[in-house]
Amino acid sequence: MEATEKKLDLKQLLTSNGPRIVLMILALYLVSGILEPNYLAPSHIMSVLVLCSFLGIICIGQTLIILTGGADLSVAYSVTFAACIFAQTTKTTGNGMIGFAATIAVGILMGLFKGIGVAVLRITPMVMTLATNAILMSCTFLYTQGVLKGESTALVTALAKDSFLGIRYCVLVWAALGILTIFLLRKTAFGRKIFAVGCSSRVTDLSAINTKAVLIGVYVIASVMMAIAGILLIGHLGYPNYTMADDYQLISIAAVVIGGTSILGGHGGYLGTMGGVVIIYLIQSLLIILNMAEAGREIVNGAIILIILLAYGRGKKQSA
Repeated sequence: MEATEKKLDLKQLLTSNGPRIVLMILALYLVSGILEPNYLAPSHIMSVLVLCSFLGIICIGQTLIILTGGADLSVAYSVTFAACIFAQTTKTTGNGMIGFAATIAVGILMGLFKGIGVAVLRITPMVMTLATNAILMSCTFLYTQGVLKGESTALVTALAKDSFLGIRYCVLVWAALGILTIFLLRKTAFGRKIFAVGCSSRVTDLSAINTKAVLIGVYVIASVMMAIAGILLIGHLGYPNYTMADDYQLISIAAVVIGGTSILGGHGGYLGTMGGVVIIYLIQSLLIILNMAEAGREIVNGAIILIILLAYGRGKKQSA
């Protein structure tokens, strides 16, 4: 009897979300450390966390949207357009605070546009955000006239590259925003409404929950997070470019799903997503160590999403 209980406890430990993510991270670090001994150096670990911070901030929004049963396919140009707004406004006005305010305002407008399309016009989230990505791409080229102007400010560069007690400020920003997101989802009425909408928007429509307001609020928060990520990316790169956020489109979804958030909505959380972000970059680093070409890495990213979705679908059938 005791042996059976121990087996069940071990099985539960290995299949539950938190321990599974921790084990995956440790396994990836171990394999990478064996293949490349310098991989375990504190400086390299911090470099990985810096890259994780940009994706992690983007994934705050992606997590909230997926929890409502949607997915944002406008990540690439939501981030890029916001970054161009910051760089060019700062250059024109000579004031980084004005550039920051303009970028946040643009993030809010992007979120309102996507949120109204999904909540009020009832457009499927993937269709709405994919169309928004195309619109934002055109807006980016029209705004810049095909010539990117501006660069990072001293403050933004410091946020992206300087450290406090050996920890980069951008990692601390990610951690702070992550804590706020976890608190939002676990301890606030708005967070509970997000889960309720993801479980069944029809039920929330019939209850006292304002489903439209929740969805619009989620898309606004998501777009503001993408705008912040765009600003920090400029600090990291030094200047904007048209392809600076292309890689985040697929892996932002992959990180959320790896972290245990249901692609169908209503179940999950941001703490798991943070682990998923680290796993994504550990996999990317491992593929670089193995000298895999960029095209091969994109195939792996797509395969990861497909495998997880297939596994999730199989789990749903077995539990039904």
